[in-house]
Amino acid sequence: MHRFFSFAVAALCALFAGAAQAQPWPSKPITIIQGFSAGSGIDIVARIMQEPLQKLLGQPIVFDYKVGAGGNNASSFVAKSAPDGYTFLLGTAGTHGINAALFKKLPFDVEADFTAIAPIVDVPNVLVVNPAAMDATDLKDFIAKVKAQAGKFNYGSTGNGTSTHLGFAQLNTAAGLDMAHVPYKGSPEAIQAMIAKEVCCMVAQVQTILGQYKAGTVRLLGVTTGTRVDILKDVPTLGEAGLPGFKSVTWYGYFGPKGLDPAITAKFNAAVREALSQPAVKERMAALGNALRPETVEQFRETVKKDRAGWADVVKTSGASID
Repeated sequence: MHRFFSFAVAALCALFAGAAQAQPWPSKPITIIQGFSAGSGIDIVARIMQEPLQKLLGQPIVFDYKVGAGGNNASSFVAKSAPDGYTFLLGTAGTHGINAALFKKLPFDVEADFTAIAPIVDVPNVLVVNPAAMDATDLKDFIAKVKAQAGKFNYGSTGNGTSTHLGFAQLNTAAGLDMAHVPYKGSPEAIQAMIAKEVCCMVAQVQTILGQYKAGTVRLLGVTTGTRVDILKDVPTLGEAGLPGFKSVTWYGYFGPKGLDPAITAKFNAAVREALSQPAVKERMAALGNALRPETVEQFRETVKKDRAGWADVVKTSGASID
């Protein structure tokens, strides 16, 4: 009887374990880890995607902010997480392109320790000045004023290793400037510092600066994209404004830990692309100046590899550092 009872218990445990394993993904809430503060540009995009992904995947999506080190804190957390399909990273060209070159030692590999799932959007940046700190009327005037008063003006960014940091470092190199970098925790903090005249200017994501621009508190001197941004047709590209060929664009995308089940990766990728096809999502992203990027898993994996190499060249050429 004892043997029979033990066998029955073991059989039931195996049955329940098999049933649990057979549960379709996802069967509980999904956590998206973010490396930048609430209200930042990436958070705005995350919240646009939140509702449609919840409906498509059938589970709540919650956000957990692990701010710091240019997104490395969040990346490190996800790299060490179990690949069970319930912890993901919302990464950027900064976390998975720039940081690999900018930081001398990382506790993870931006390719080998993650599963690339899907990009969301390309995000244009724009050179912004606070006229109360520097009354530059256009890019050429900006460059002239900086050169005429060497050491007076500093630029802000949303953190070491972010596209706003490297975008301005590129500008320094292209325009022959020598401006000091002041990093902040995220875009809300960096923009507020610029308004307070702690720094005169920054390269900011279009979506994060629109409110200040419409209020007339800042001036936009040029977008960093190869062509003009639809919602800012009156703002020239930096190439048009005096730096031919200048281009600096970032992207946002979802990553999981390495070892993630390919079926989960495929399902999440399909949900992201389906969300990006919805008119409401298209409209909200376009209103921010963001360009949709509905790539397959394989395409996104190649994007990460290509950008890692491309940003390494930018870091080397610009001499950017995190000091």
